Amino acid sequence: MVFSALAFTTPVLLLYVYDKNNGVLEYFLSLGMDQGDIYKSYLKASLVLASILLVFEVTGNALVALLAGLNRSLIIEIAGLTPIIALSAVSFVTVIMMAFSSLQKERVGSNQPLGIAIGVFLVLPTYVIPFALPTLAVAGDLVLALVIVVMAVITFILANRLIRREKLLP
Repeated sequence: MVFSALAFTTPVLLLYVYDKNNGVLEYFLSLGMDQGDIYKSYLKASLVLASILLVFEVTGNALVALLAGLNRSLIIEIAGLTPIIALSAVSFVTVIMMAFSSLQKERVGSNQPLGIAIGVFLVLPTYVIPFALPTLAVAGDLVLALVIVVMAVITFILANRLIRREKLLP
């Protein structure tokens, strides 16, 4: 479910690159917005899209699990951990993809997949931990979620330093 949330929000980042190439971000700057306002707008769009998808995914997963007779506490744990990990990964990937976009000389959107790859790499342990250490699966996933949340918050706080104002110009 986390990977689908990352994939579902990719068009927002492609829109960011398109807007940057066509002068939309320059227009926003001329209206008095700063780069933090611009980042927040795209981040908010990513989080709203991911949230909408996650509502359907978590609900569907819980219903199927209940019908299959799985342990209710496990269903609740999955329903709680999934949004935490997915939304924090989407937050981190959104900011990091905007930062990578500002690093490229040609604005063709080629560095955005690098941000997605980092996000996918961060989430992969959630697939390994339950098999390697089943008794520590929930605790391990909670620690991983906390790490991703901290990384997302730090990258957002540092976004103004990662992405200079002049990099938003076409």
